[in-house]
Amino acid sequence: MIKVTRFFYIHWSLLPLFLLAWWSGGLFTLLLAYAVVTIHELFHLFAALLVKERVGSLMLLPFGMTLRLSAGLIREPGKEIFIALSGPFANFLMLLVARALESLYGAENLALLAFRMLNWFTLSVNLLPCLPLDGGRVVKAMLVRRLGYLSAVSVMRRISRVVTLLLAGAGLVLLCITRLNVSLLMAAAFLAFRLTEEQRENEYILMREILYSKEKLRKKGAMRSRHISAIESVRARDIFKMLGYDSFYVVCIVDKDLKPLRMVTESQLVDAILEKGWQIRLSEVF
Repeated sequence: MIKVTRFFYIHWSLLPLFLLAWWSGGLFTLLLAYAVVTIHELFHLFAALLVKERVGSLMLLPFGMTLRLSAGLIREPGKEIFIALSGPFANFLMLLVARALESLYGAENLALLAFRMLNWFTLSVNLLPCLPLDGGRVVKAMLVRRLGYLSAVSVMRRISRVVTLLLAGAGLVLLCITRLNVSLLMAAAFLAFRLTEEQRENEYILMREILYSKEKLRKKGAMRSRHISAIESVRARDIFKMLGYDSFYVVCIVDKDLKPLRMVTESQLVDAILEKGWQIRLSEVF
């Protein structure tokens, strides 16, 4: 990565990519594509600032552009959905602008046609239910409240792998038909690259969530509570995967006859995991 400013980075492979586009006569289309993607990401940036989320970095990659927040994840589903949908909203606005400009330059203007197609492509691809795309982040935010953060991420990773493979297959078909269009293959490559990165970050995120679980109620002062009932033979890690960051959880531990044994908070559960290990069962919490 080449550091341009404190939070803006450019991937080194962009230079040969732009040289290739210039040599093949596709430089204008490439510049137009990056202009569309830049506006899309700037809307994400403005939305993040609007809900007071700190921006970590903005990176220009050979497959597109990506925005990273300082926190790494957004702990309020409503905020995450708002930030995620701001990008596709930018593409929708640009499509409206393209329609308005048709009255001045004509519907057959090549630049307008390219601008409209790039926006449709960016809009439709970003709404796919696949991480790290906007559609995937919206679905993940909705799943967090039902499944807990770690379980929601696990489900979304499986869905994302399937979507990436389907997109790569569609890209190969498109390439065979047109003998030129590699847009879907580039999108699939970008998704595969980001999925690999997220997998490497999984352990770090897991440990951070363990530590955050002990502090979230203390930081906020008051939160909605949720209850989980579980048999004492269940592993503590399976309960931990059900926890979300928007509620404080209380676990009711019961025996095999479903008679209540004890109540523990998520903080007590986390303390037990840190003290006795990831494999302990609920009967070992106390």
